[in-house]
Amino acid sequence: MGPQESSETTELELWVSLLSETPVVDCEINPHIRVWSPGSHIDPPPHSLACNWYREQFTCSVHHGKLSTFQCMSCVELDLPPKESYHCSASCFLDSWKIHTVRHHDAAEAVCRNLTGNKQSVRKLRSSGSWPAFGDASLLHQSATVVVREGKEWIKVGSSKAYVPTMDDVGLRLRLESAAVDCSQGIHLSPVNITVTDPVITPPSTSHRHMVQIRHMQKSSDDVVFTVLSYNVLSDMYAIRGIYDYCPAWALLWEYRRQNLLREIIEYGADILCLQEVQSDHFENFFEPQLAKCGYSAVYKRKTQGVYTANKYVSDGCATFYRRDLFQAIKKYEIEFEKTALSVVEALKPELRNSARFRLVKSNIALVVVLEKMQNGSTTDAIQTRICVANTHIHANPKHPDVKLFQVANLVNGLEKIARSQIPLLLCGDINSLPQSDPHTFIVSGRINRNHERVDDSLGIYQYLKLYHSLCLLSAYASSSQADLGTKEPVFTHVTRDFRGTIDYIFYTAKDMILEGLLEFPYLENTDPSLPSPVWSSDHIALMARFRLKRPSLRRPDALPLPLNPWQ
Repeated sequence: MGPQESSETTELELWVSLLSETPVVDCEINPHIRVWSPGSHIDPPPHSLACNWYREQFTCSVHHGKLSTFQCMSCVELDLPPKESYHCSASCFLDSWKIHTVRHHDAAEAVCRNLTGNKQSVRKLRSSGSWPAFGDASLLHQSATVVVREGKEWIKVGSSKAYVPTMDDVGLRLRLESAAVDCSQGIHLSPVNITVTDPVITPPSTSHRHMVQIRHMQKSSDDVVFTVLSYNVLSDMYAIRGIYDYCPAWALLWEYRRQNLLREIIEYGADILCLQEVQSDHFENFFEPQLAKCGYSAVYKRKTQGVYTANKYVSDGCATFYRRDLFQAIKKYEIEFEKTALSVVEALKPELRNSARFRLVKSNIALVVVLEKMQNGSTTDAIQTRICVANTHIHANPKHPDVKLFQVANLVNGLEKIARSQIPLLLCGDINSLPQSDPHTFIVSGRINRNHERVDDSLGIYQYLKLYHSLCLLSAYASSSQADLGTKEPVFTHVTRDFRGTIDYIFYTAKDMILEGLLEFPYLENTDPSLPSPVWSSDHIALMARFRLKRPSLRRPDALPLPLNPWQ
């Protein structure tokens, strides 16, 4: 590959695939490369992959016979024709600067005329005529490798299978040359496969959300104030192109979404994170190590059923992160709803058990963690500073309301036992139930009338459920200014082409906590019509609330220690 290519007889073939033809700055391109022996069913001989990445190289816009070494980044930001932004030297760039300032001014004014009310964007565009920093220009060193391919000049930018585009690549195409190489002799065993991308783009500007104060409280150094985030991040195993075909292919790629999700989560800066649909391998190789750098510790529970892919089983699950300098985990409970369903199945009539087992036994889980507040590196009075955080993802099928209610009732009944230890409770997650549905009503009102005739209880499982509880659970976003007047909940937390509604919640025990603030909701007119989108990388909206623990009274004599297993 490169200038010296092997003339050896080839035996193998390569198939190279990119999940998106459009590269994005800072998002890794990791092509899928398959090697096989034509006309044979045997495995290919031992080989390695030799890969070289090249960047398309433009000539100077002034001196057309010379290669460019500088690019005007203001031209890039204003989407001006790329060919006009390239210059062969710093002096060439300097000599042309007056022409550039006119172009920048005209382009910025044209864009500003199309912007209404976005003063921040207008200020940013009007400042694009300023002199760009040389550190941001795409300066190509004398030692760079430049080759000619198909009448075009390309500069070598990488020699590994994966490549991460930089700002130097913006507006330019990338070229991957790959081949199978004999491990011992280094000769080519296949023809060189050539893959050329579309021009590299920059990610869209982010949309910021701010905390809205619900009530103002006088601060005290003894008070425990914290924020909790709940977010279904859309597992990559569910981000199927056929379902989300309205989202650009490059914005649906995990390599793009993971960076966007991480940036969003870090920007919110919550003390406790409850994430749902966290893919098991992504928890291990991305979320846990990346958030550990930001001071978070984590606990994780995967669903009980997985999918075999890439030579391993993966599944999604719930991940709870907490700031290690604020909390320590003193107790963890893992709930597998398929196990708790078996006792109900066995209680049914024999002729109903098979259908009940198929319907009720699902792989959904809940993760419950009891956190204790840290102070100066040690725990404080445990009675006053413990918080129980439940993180769950309830069954999604809208045709199974009985399954949803079973899982929610089972979870809340166990939490009720934990509450006997005088511990404040938070219930966060994707409940997959609309406001005023049975699961939602059960949580906030503490009761469901089991005697009322229900068409959704075809198997008669409600009679075996404890459909009441003594917890006073409120929905945090019921206090939002954007709550629907009818349902008392937000209009949406989940938006796709086929569905728009509220199924994600943060519930809290009102006797223990005071709600002080909420993360504002994005307005749909500021996003794409459906999610995910290039700006928002999940089909759910993140929820975040700020709480203050109420000062507890003296420990009651009936307070119990934490149960070993509230779900037994």
